[in-house]
Amino acid sequence: MTLSDKRHDPSRKIAAPTGTELSCKSWLTEAPLRMLMNNLHPDVAERPEDLV
Repeated sequence: MTLSDKRHDPSRKIAAPTGTELSCKSWLTEAPLRMLMNNLHPDVAERPEDLV
């Protein structure tokens, strides 16, 4: 499996967590993670399955 095969995964759905529960060690790392995940959300991203 090549890198491009791994990146193209139509079944992958990325959605940022909401609320006050942390998935990182602190809010300083949680904020950028959520921003990146929001950019890959299917409702927002142009082609989220391609990580574009």
